[in-house]
Amino acid sequence: MWSTGSARSTGCPVRHRQGTGSALLCACVLASLVAAGPSPADEAPGESAEVDPTRLVAPAESSERTPLALRNLTGDLHLSGMTFVGSRGDVTEFVLRAREALFRPDTKIAELEDVHVNGSESVPEERFVVQCARGELNVETSDFYAEGDVQGTTHDGKLYRAPWVRYDHEQALLFSDAPVTLVEPEGTFRGDGFRYHVKDGSFRLLGNVRVVQTP
Repeated sequence: MWSTGSARSTGCPVRHRQGTGSALLCACVLASLVAAGPSPADEAPGESAEVDPTRLVAPAESSERTPLALRNLTGDLHLSGMTFVGSRGDVTEFVLRAREALFRPDTKIAELEDVHVNGSESVPEERFVVQCARGELNVETSDFYAEGDVQGTTHDGKLYRAPWVRYDHEQALLFSDAPVTLVEPEGTFRGDGFRYHVKDGSFRLLGNVRVVQTP
């Protein structure tokens, strides 16, 4: 599964394969790396920042699933038109596209802008869509976090909206604990969160579920 992205508008194939633990960046991206210098944490060590529980958490140490090219980066990598393919074995499970991306090698997290995610095209029952203004992608685990006017659809056409949504790639679980609106043919509903199990196509609203009355 190959995808295209660019560093400073230079096209480059990118592949990530969950399970086999491989990810590749081609030489054209490496030649276009833009070093942003040391991170603020390197320049001014001090008290650790508070952790936002809605954000992705990177592993304490780089694992072998991080490609060598990314592990060797000393500065941030800016990408335009980035595409990331999350796979398990030879099966593509989702394709993430972002208009702009900033990869931070110290955290293994890519910060994204104007994001669109499509679930499996090969298995109709596992299709899903996520769109958002901003997001974060863990390049080691293929987990992602979406925020800012988040909306999307399930495999059977249900429409959901929420302030933020996370995707756990290992569990194939799309979820949020923020207020969510669900629109389906039977009506419009609101809840205090949701769980969408992609593999079996089950969508469940959480807590204080109510029907939205329409005029």
